[in-house]
Amino acid sequence: MASTTGQRRSFWTWGLQSEEPTDAQRREHAVELSKRFGVEITAPTIPKADDLELRAPRVEAPASIASFCRTDNYERALHTYSADDRGPAVFGIFPNPPDIVAHPGNEQELEAVLDWCDSNDYVAIPFGGGSSVVGGVTPPIDRDVVVTIDMDRFNQVLEVDETSRAARIQAGVFGPALEDQLRPHGFTLRHFPQSFAGSTLGGWIATRSGGHYATNHTRIDEFVESVRMLTPTGWYESRRLPGSGAGPDPNRLVVGSVRAAHRLDSRSRRNVRGSTILG
Repeated sequence: MASTTGQRRSFWTWGLQSEEPTDAQRREHAVELSKRFGVEITAPTIPKADDLELRAPRVEAPASIASFCRTDNYERALHTYSADDRGPAVFGIFPNPPDIVAHPGNEQELEAVLDWCDSNDYVAIPFGGGSSVVGGVTPPIDRDVVVTIDMDRFNQVLEVDETSRAARIQAGVFGPALEDQLRPHGFTLRHFPQSFAGSTLGGWIATRSGGHYATNHTRIDEFVESVRMLTPTGWYESRRLPGSGAGPDPNRLVVGSVRAAHRLDSRSRRNVRGSTILG
């Protein structure tokens, strides 16, 4: 999985593979900690994707979607943990990886993989940057088949309206790449959560993200004019309006929805949580 810079992300720690500490650096740090705390600390060996012993996938992707589905160790390990529970990854422990990681590149491919999951009662987990601290992208242990849908190919600013200063943006774009695409137009979203470099617009909206350096507009929902989202029963899209006083805001059905999703009946069809394409 590529990051905003095109580099591969680390599957066992936070950040990019190019930023991982070396074995020598880890051993040196272990010596420092041993001296400080008076106990011997040994740094575990950095895990290698090819050496991981992962559970075999419990299902194969059909030919209609196989071209953008992955089952290799790196992909499955990368999508095993949310940021808050990836401690075992340091030791190369991945007891419950997703069975398949899908990387749809357009709306038709996204529809195809969600239809396949829905028709077979498979769990589908939308994945942005994996920075969730509420277990949002961790595969559940009580289900048989889990398909993670990585939105990394939905990474474009599709439209910039310079008059209204509004933009239509895909959900899988990482923070730095979003700003890079807005900058030539003279704009910024000006939303900088602590996970800015490793999280996506779709994740910000699904978790009702708060900007770490915000001094005016604090939460992402203050920037959302409309939302387009694929659900198990079809597309949902709210009207594109800069503001409205006509009753409840329909965008609230989506903003912060990842928390609501955890409360759904895990045995109902609603366990297939729609990935978002937002603008």
